[in-house]
Amino acid sequence: MKHPFSILVIMLFFSCSPNKKSEITISNNTSSIIDSIKITYGTEKEFKNYLIKNINAGDKVKTVLDMQLKGIDGGYYLEVFQNKKKTGQDFGYYSNAKFKNSIFEVKIEKDTLIINENLKANYNKI
Repeated sequence: MKHPFSILVIMLFFSCSPNKKSEITISNNTSSIIDSIKITYGTEKEFKNYLIKNINAGDKVKTVLDMQLKGIDGGYYLEVFQNKKKTGQDFGYYSNAKFKNSIFEVKIEKDTLIINENLKANYNKI
């Protein structure tokens, strides 16, 4: 091998691609339909909203958010609209422009929101 350093640099470049995504799975564990869910995510310089409508009781939905955002520090905020009531919760945090490639599991129960975060090592396959 003539240029092992060059090969290492190329591998490092492709492994650090800007294809940053977060996956969120939402389970409606209530006995009624959820009118809508709004996920707001972003940094101090830019934010995005993602809206999901009409999630039936017992249903599970999955979405992948594009995390290509300007800025350094940020997080997520979840709002659930059900039976003319609004529930909200902050979750997840990233710093120094390093978005964790995360999988979030959101469980909507009758009287609470449960949010779990799992890190995914190789997330570029989504």
